[in-house]
Amino acid sequence: MATRLRLAGAMAGFCMVASALAQEPGHAQPGSACPADRGCSVTSGSYRIIVPPQAAAGRPVGAILYFHGYQGSAEEVIADPVFAAVARRLGVALVAPDGAGHSWSFPGSPAKQRDEFAFVGQVLDDVVARFPIDPRRILASGFSQGGSMVWSLACRTPRRFAAFAPIAGAFWEPLPASCESPRPPLIHVHGTSDMTVPLAGRTLRSGARQGDVFRSFAIIAPGGCTAGWAGSPRAASGARELACRVASGCGGPSRLELCLHPGGHDVVAAWVERAWRLTMPAGSPVAAGRSSLTSP
Repeated sequence: MATRLRLAGAMAGFCMVASALAQEPGHAQPGSACPADRGCSVTSGSYRIIVPPQAAAGRPVGAILYFHGYQGSAEEVIADPVFAAVARRLGVALVAPDGAGHSWSFPGSPAKQRDEFAFVGQVLDDVVARFPIDPRRILASGFSQGGSMVWSLACRTPRRFAAFAPIAGAFWEPLPASCESPRPPLIHVHGTSDMTVPLAGRTLRSGARQGDVFRSFAIIAPGGCTAGWAGSPRAASGARELACRVASGCGGPSRLELCLHPGGHDVVAAWVERAWRLTMPAGSPVAAGRSSLTSP
């Protein structure tokens, strides 16, 4: 992973969620904190969270649900000062689910640890029950394998999140035949020199195959509105600069955007911040319904 999330204590202005008493999974009480040594427990796993002062005072805030990459952890996400700074500027909670075995078991993944859709549903329900989080203002983002997890959630459970911001990860094969409606706001960032998760995908030694980013867009937005993107991918000249294309003619108001940079397998926290500001401007919450989160 090009950007390893660093363990650091730069959490000024934020409240680390901690408590000496563990809570029983699935029985969160409003305002109840979680054990500092292992985070918040739900039936299928755990997550960690930091909340802004507004939430600690009982004022509802939005949240970024961030999925770590392969071999990463929720602890690393929460301890990263750059991601914490982004959440602080936005005034939102940063929620980091923990992958079982440091991986994610989305459709097509080599990992088969658990039903990730059920797990994410448990995390969302617990976060909203335990903390003053506005369920209409939750952004799902993630890097690498975590980005692929975000694509799977955007396809299967678009109503549980307000928007999606995957980075350097798309669907895996076999690609889904179709996605649930309505098409959600989605901003994808990828490096044109990424050899770990290339734009066209690749086959791993396990036999599993990463999917093609452009084909992923065609599935989530059928009808050909992104058909021209694959033939002429463009990236900005600066290493961390983005060249972005916003789809048109896809039907519906939801933003659909592909942003490319000339680098490799990389993540920059500012890309997540940009996605939040574009999809959820202040004072304009996106309505999000409740739908079932289960695997077939």
